[in-house]
Amino acid sequence: MNNKKLFLFGVVFVIICIFLIGAFSIMISSKNENLKNISIYYYDKLTNNLVAEDIYLDIQKDEFINNLFNEMKIQPKLANLKPIIPTDLQLIEYSVDNDTLNINISNEYYSMSNVEQLVFRAGFVLTVTELDFVSNIRILVEDKPLVFGNNSELLNSSNIILNPFILPDKIEQEQVSLYFANEDNMLIEETRNIEFKQNKSMELYIVEELINGPKIEGNIKTIPEETKIRNIKTEDNICYVDLSIDFITKLGNNEEKEKLAIYSIVNSLTNLDNINKVQFLIDGEKYSLSSGSIDISQPIDRYETIIEKEV
Repeated sequence: MNNKKLFLFGVVFVIICIFLIGAFSIMISSKNENLKNISIYYYDKLTNNLVAEDIYLDIQKDEFINNLFNEMKIQPKLANLKPIIPTDLQLIEYSVDNDTLNINISNEYYSMSNVEQLVFRAGFVLTVTELDFVSNIRILVEDKPLVFGNNSELLNSSNIILNPFILPDKIEQEQVSLYFANEDNMLIEETRNIEFKQNKSMELYIVEELINGPKIEGNIKTIPEETKIRNIKTEDNICYVDLSIDFITKLGNNEEKEKLAIYSIVNSLTNLDNINKVQFLIDGEKYSLSSGSIDISQPIDRYETIIEKEV
């Protein structure tokens, strides 16, 4: 009788564990689906233009505008760029009707110069209309809608893009060195030319290329394709790489795979002159590997020994 009860208890316990694991996987999957690469526009004081920096944000339809509005007040990493939303400008409320976003902002809007107002409207429209459920924007100041020269309250990418402050994307080519794995569990260098826009960081391009995988036959991908880039920024020669939890879970707690994945990123990024170390973040937080193979909770130096030297 006791054995039977013990068996039943074990069955129930296993079912509960399976349910919890499934629920956790759904939650993580849902979280990753909410991550979106957003080009936030800033004012370039040197060129008198609007330029964009890419950032990954957790964008959900019922919360996205609060997150985005606050993010657009933060000083970007380039010193010559200035946020288009002043810190004292407040978002009172907002709503989405069909494909139109209505934002009601505080009276500080009128404290801005005409140029600052123009830059704010253009940059905000270009940023927010990247979202697939927003095509038009109506701006209200203390409940009173702004009306523009065409006697319309609606702004969108087609009637704001002609603004002279918009800087067309400039595409250039750059040669980068990326590190993938070989059959001997070493890193092998792969050099390639990539096209990039100057308003998107080279660090982001490098990690995206690593996730996409090698182009040379025989080289082996190191980073799980499910990995999402949440954010990348460089401060004081340390590159902060914020990745989704898939970067860890899809490696299966395999110490060799973890080592190759981590140092493929570290060694590729430290090829850049402005980066000496890489600090990993997982879903925005410092993280410790359960295997303990590498302490990724601290900034990591370049590791040359793992690189296969050409004969």
